[in-house]
Amino acid sequence: MNEKPTGRARNLLSVGFGYLVNTAQELSLPLLFPAIKQSIGGLTNAHLAVIDGVRVIVQTLLSPLWGMASDFGSRKLTLVIGTGMWGTLVILCGFAQEVWHLLVAWVIACLGIGALVPAGFSMLADLYPPRERGKAIGMLNAIGMSGIIVAALGFGAIIGLAEGGEGSAPALSLDAAWRIGFFGVGGLSLLAALVMAVFVREPPRGSAEPEMDEFLAELAASQFRFRVQDIKVILKTRTVLLSFVMGFFVLTSLFLLYKFFATWMVEDMGFRQSSADMAFGAVILGLVAGTLLGGVLADRAERRWPNRGRVLVAQFAILMVIPLMALLVTSVESLGAIVALAGGVAFFIEWPRRAALQPMIQNVMPPELRGTALALAEFFQGGLASILLIFLAVFSDRFSLSQAMLYGGCGCLALGLLAGFALYPVYGPDLARLRAQMAGRREQVEKDG
Repeated sequence: MNEKPTGRARNLLSVGFGYLVNTAQELSLPLLFPAIKQSIGGLTNAHLAVIDGVRVIVQTLLSPLWGMASDFGSRKLTLVIGTGMWGTLVILCGFAQEVWHLLVAWVIACLGIGALVPAGFSMLADLYPPRERGKAIGMLNAIGMSGIIVAALGFGAIIGLAEGGEGSAPALSLDAAWRIGFFGVGGLSLLAALVMAVFVREPPRGSAEPEMDEFLAELAASQFRFRVQDIKVILKTRTVLLSFVMGFFVLTSLFLLYKFFATWMVEDMGFRQSSADMAFGAVILGLVAGTLLGGVLADRAERRWPNRGRVLVAQFAILMVIPLMALLVTSVESLGAIVALAGGVAFFIEWPRRAALQPMIQNVMPPELRGTALALAEFFQGGLASILLIFLAVFSDRFSLSQAMLYGGCGCLALGLLAGFALYPVYGPDLARLRAQMAGRREQVEKDG
């Protein structure tokens, strides 16, 4: 083999910064929602679920188009447009006066988030070989999830200025505070686009495959290009289809945690919103640490138990999350206990998707289809999870968020655990099929000169 892809750290950090800003953008509405409810009268938890659910459904409907764009053309350009042009439009949310204003502005502002994930996912697979992809996805998403911490701490500080302290008057009105939050996220989106435009170097597709070096990958990429009709290859790959199902159940539980955590602490547990946002930032430290460690452990498990190690890690994580989530919503009241248990849930809850399922999709899909494959996964998982979340939010308005998290969150995780068993017999054959395909491409490229 000749030279392998270079500039991995620069690319990882640059794209990671884009993930960080987009994650902060994605969580800005849920984290600011208690303040918005007080500012714009008549809002309920169901309104949040509908507004954000419509956004996710529209975003996931367009996500395959972003995925195909990243597979067909420049992934760097897709990243810059998605983050910069669309991300800055979150500023529109800061001008909302009614529910429908917020709905329209939120959907428009978040369309670009659908561009970032498939393009970054595809590029990452051309920077890291199959044995390191869990670690790579873990690092990228850990950087991205730090945006939740930035958003939680930043929004918590801004809302704290509006709430005031003991003996001190508020420095801002609550109405102004949440609007400033949206304006700040919009400015960061433009900065992230500039960073990626300057520092990202796009590697040749397939350059991290064991059968290829960078020169051969460039030649192969010119011969094996994305075609719309090849989407049927994705839909015929059983590993990918089963990952859609397992990921949907896990993502529903994750949505419940990070979209409603602040509202749950305020409405069910009686904390101030600034405390809830700050606590959420601490909880997300568990999510970041878990994503990093889960990716490394899944890589090692795959080497130790080929063709089943990643699924074992995913199922182990689900078995850890279910009792922790049940204890969180039924047995604790102090802020310290809430942070500890919620941090434990956050630590394990992304292992199934980030550490297991996403590297498995990378490992069974040819390079020119990886962005589209992940976009279809986001379409299926995000769309269905958002629809289910609306029903769980309506349930929470009638009963409580605690019961929705207990029955909906733990129930979906149990179904995800069961779905994982179907992956054991199919991942090995799908993986072997791609390795044979890549070896055949190498032979053809070398033969063609």
